[in-house]
Amino acid sequence: MTFTDPKNGAIVLLSGGLDSTVALADTLTRQPVMCVLTFDYGQRAAKKELQATRAIADHYGLMHRVIPLPWLADLLPQALTSLQTLELQGIQPEENISREALFDVNRVWVPNRNGLFLNIAACFAEAMKADTIVFGANAEEGVDFPDNTPEFRDQLNAVFAYSTLTGVRVETPVGQLNKTEIIQRGVALNVPFHLIWSCYEGTEQQCGQCPSCLRVKAARDQVAATSGQTASIEFKGA
Repeated sequence: MTFTDPKNGAIVLLSGGLDSTVALADTLTRQPVMCVLTFDYGQRAAKKELQATRAIADHYGLMHRVIPLPWLADLLPQALTSLQTLELQGIQPEENISREALFDVNRVWVPNRNGLFLNIAACFAEAMKADTIVFGANAEEGVDFPDNTPEFRDQLNAVFAYSTLTGVRVETPVGQLNKTEIIQRGVALNVPFHLIWSCYEGTEQQCGQCPSCLRVKAARDQVAATSGQTASIEFKGA
């Protein structure tokens, strides 16, 4: 395969969700991917995310590393904490929450999560002589999450110019796209949507009610309504 970018390769952060999977597929059109990294930090959907990331990595024939961060589980918000952990802590899961409260960033904000993940990825990138770290920041979530913005990416690149000897850089292939545009890009790249897990829950099927599910469903329906492409964009349980 001939790649369009003269680079040594990329390390890709893969959660198993829509954004990171399309970012991975997009990266593969431009440069080789040396490894995909998935983080298990005690999130409610960890088991499902790991199943999804393994399947996606296998689909593309890529090396897959799972990085356990058990201590981060103690810092998770309730919306992302496993039900078993909540029970052990004597906390009742939130119920009948309003849609406005559902999309409150504070409910799902994990302290410095992306900053931590990208710094770990920089260690892998430098050691493996990869030029690039890729993650699925996107314009839609960048409105609410500052660590999904171009400014966050650019500040990290300024830091990595000092903290790595190889000048590792962060790239966000879907950073300027909203969810609808990301799905459209995924269709063009023949992304295996059926392997994706974009839900905060760890249930057998994606819940369809959490903020992540609602964003993906709205985008999927928009693409289906405007293009009629339904068969190729079916998400597991969504």
